[in-house]
Amino acid sequence: MHQSGSVSLCRSAISVLVATALYSPIALASTVEYGETVDGVVLEKDIQLVYGTANNTKINPGGEQHIKEFGISSNTEINGGYQYIEMNGTAEYSVLNDGYQIVQMGGAANQTTLNNGVLQVYGAANEPTIKGGRLIIEKDGITVFAAIEKGGLLEVKEGGLAFAVDQKAGGAIKTTTRAMEVFGTNRLGQFDIKDGIANNMLLENGGSLRVEENDFAYNTTVDSGGLLEVMDGGTATGVDKKAGGKLIVSTNALEVSGTNSKGQFSIKDGVSKNYELDDGSGLIVMEDTQAIDTILDEHATMQSLGKDTGTRVQANAVYDLGRSDQNGSITYSSKAISENMVINNGRANVWAGTMVNVSVRGNDGILEVMKPQINYAPAMLVGKVVVSEGASFRTHGAVDTSKADVSLENSAWTIIADITTTNQNTRLNLANLAMSGANVIMMAEPVTRSSVTASAENFTTLTTNTLSGNGNFYMRTDMANHQSDQLNVTGQATGDFKIFVTDTGASPAAGDSLTLVTTGGGDAAFTLGNAGGVVDIGTYEYTLLDNGNHSWSLAENRAQITPSTTDVLNMAAVQPLVFDAELDTVRERLGSVKGVNYDTAMWSSAINTRNNVTTDAGAGFEQTLTGLTLGIDSRFSREESSTIRGLFFGYSHSDIGFDRGGKGNIDSYTLGAYAGWEHQNGAYVDGVVKVDRLPTLSMAR
Repeated sequence: MHQSGSVSLCRSAISVLVATALYSPIALASTVEYGETVDGVVLEKDIQLVYGTANNTKINPGGEQHIKEFGISSNTEINGGYQYIEMNGTAEYSVLNDGYQIVQMGGAANQTTLNNGVLQVYGAANEPTIKGGRLIIEKDGITVFAAIEKGGLLEVKEGGLAFAVDQKAGGAIKTTTRAMEVFGTNRLGQFDIKDGIANNMLLENGGSLRVEENDFAYNTTVDSGGLLEVMDGGTATGVDKKAGGKLIVSTNALEVSGTNSKGQFSIKDGVSKNYELDDGSGLIVMEDTQAIDTILDEHATMQSLGKDTGTRVQANAVYDLGRSDQNGSITYSSKAISENMVINNGRANVWAGTMVNVSVRGNDGILEVMKPQINYAPAMLVGKVVVSEGASFRTHGAVDTSKADVSLENSAWTIIADITTTNQNTRLNLANLAMSGANVIMMAEPVTRSSVTASAENFTTLTTNTLSGNGNFYMRTDMANHQSDQLNVTGQATGDFKIFVTDTGASPAAGDSLTLVTTGGGDAAFTLGNAGGVVDIGTYEYTLLDNGNHSWSLAENRAQITPSTTDVLNMAAVQPLVFDAELDTVRERLGSVKGVNYDTAMWSSAINTRNNVTTDAGAGFEQTLTGLTLGIDSRFSREESSTIRGLFFGYSHSDIGFDRGGKGNIDSYTLGAYAGWEHQNGAYVDGVVKVDRLPTLSMAR
């Protein structure tokens, strides 16, 4: 009866699924006619149309078998191809190792064994055994006496029927409360789904149940690998959520209640209490609803548009405040509020709304406040923000932290300025800032925008009522354009702090300075943390100067030029020394053969010298030069004079150590010619033509 009912509704669906993509031209098909029987055919890149009987067929990848009206297939082995059972066609004792067996409207598959692959049913599947792969019952399709073993999956879609199911240990059922009817047994007893009500479902190993709006699920067991999803307006009571099971629910569900490893939990009347999420479970707190004492563990997710209190985010779980993403539909809410959250190696993203009192700890703990969303007020942090034990705190753009007391303990706060087309600094205000071995890092938004010029790079001004403790501030300057990150303490500042500076612009004009830190009083000490207490900007080095009025400025230290400048000067000074040392070997040769009679001779000369050079500006270096020159020349005598003509080539290597740190080297390759004339009265003239190739390598501090 149910089978004949399924015959009437599914022809169009299977036609769309199969005809466009999988049918080959009919001219390539072989046909088993009515009354004809074939045995042992292997289909591989072939199509067989069966009107009669086909026994012991093998369907390999690329092969297709179509069981036509009144056609019969028996003992077919499907190894990657397709078998289609059409209206009034029958397949018996098939073995599906891979590929597809598709039962169209009015067709029947009897006693199929699934080891892998997909059995898709729009008609009827009788007594299938699912050892692996999937049996999918489409709308108006039916299966009777299905046995699901460990590793197998029975999926019953909306409007599908599954009667007398035997769900063995480890077998999985995936379905919805909109299935027409499902009943059978599992290791816990009998289960059923009918008229939008599911009873005693067991979800494990990839099994799932979706409870739709106005539908009910009673006494559901969600074991390892199982998923229970309760939609808005749905009800699920008596839930037994075990380790490894997943629940995805919304606080707009009418009621969800049961037990988990922490005890009783419930979601009712828009309030979630003691809800524990792990292993990919998810909770969406809708507007005007709330969640109390929620635990997120093991990669769980929580999205809150309403209010949550006492939430714990740990073990790589992710929490989002003021934003939800439901099937790609993103919603923001400035009404969202979170109170007294603890983040322990988890992650919390604040998109909109208000977060009151939050603690973040652990090397993987992250609190990130996103830049204001279009048409929404900036996210707010209120009360105590405690970041410790290697955790990270990040803010983007002009978020509202004016009522926050921030405490950083062995952790880092990264302030990411929003890049704009103006020169307005991103301004952050705090109630108080306390640091203990912590870092505050001011940086630009790591996004390239073609509409933003370098001169329009945004900087950050951090203002706090008080500052205490010890730590480091990492700041950017653009001395040439008189822009920088700034720290402004309106009240008392106490403690010891280092300022690390990176300049982002061109070389500034001589005498430029920038105020980086101002305070309203106190005994705080600020020093430049860069190596040597100086930072290279253009030609000269800059240092942090105490102006004596509770302000500190980055100012030029004219006593020293920068190591990068000394690098250029030193390498330029070394090259003439190399040239002269090599030239001296030729000069020595010319001097040594004056007055000596010979015809032709080869000669060589080694170079081994050391030079020390210093300047008041700091461009000093030590040079060690070694090399060898080889030459050949001939002497031509005349009545009162003689001439010498020769060729030479050589190689030398210089190691240079810079007095300000760093090092370099020069490899010299030289080639040249020389000539000399001398008169018997002692007069002489010498000349040398020489070319050098001088590749250099320098590594300044």
